[in-house]
Amino acid sequence: MKQESMVRTQIYLSREQEQALKSLALTSGVRQSELIREAIDLLLSEKNVMPHQWKQALHDMKGIWADDKNAEQRMQVIRAEFDR
Repeated sequence: MKQESMVRTQIYLSREQEQALKSLALTSGVRQSELIREAIDLLLSEKNVMPHQWKQALHDMKGIWADDKNAEQRMQVIRAEFDR
């Protein structure tokens, strides 16, 4: 993870989460903040929402309808769904 532009945030943990996090940090020698960032990165990766992934997905879709004669109609249907 790039640490060039960090932002400070506040989170609420249950007491059990706090104790488990403290214990893991002590036994692993890794700061709690780093463990939290690692957990967030893991979740975002699993949910496929990492910032760079959507750009790659768009790039991969380039031209998929290039030979589709009904592409304009398909786009109108898709846009109509978002206008609900």
